[in-house]
Amino acid sequence: KQWYQRRVRGSALRSATPPLIAYLGLCMADLTFLIHGNPDLLETGQINFTKRHLTYNFMNVVRKSQEIPYNIAPRTDIISFFGNFTDYLEEEEMWTRSEQIRREERQLSRN
Repeated sequence: KQWYQRRVRGSALRSATPPLIAYLGLCMADLTFLIHGNPDLLETGQINFTKRHLTYNFMNVVRKSQEIPYNIAPRTDIISFFGNFTDYLEEEEMWTRSEQIRREERQLSRN
């Protein structure tokens, strides 16, 4: 079932018309499946060129999907709604907050 879903996704990605954004999570999962699911060498000790070819084709489809840029004009009303993206947390502060939330969730689950 999993291989079939990967095949369908790959076919959809190849036949889609750019510009498009290939979902990175699925792409990485498919690439991992391709790389770790196939041996580097054949039983004869020769390089598995089929694996290399499949990997190249996959990466090429992702690359081509990114060649044509989106033609999206900035919307000042949306940008100003988000405060010109100046009101945000630094990475360290986000990490500290996430740790605090985890601790609180663990305490709630214990009670």
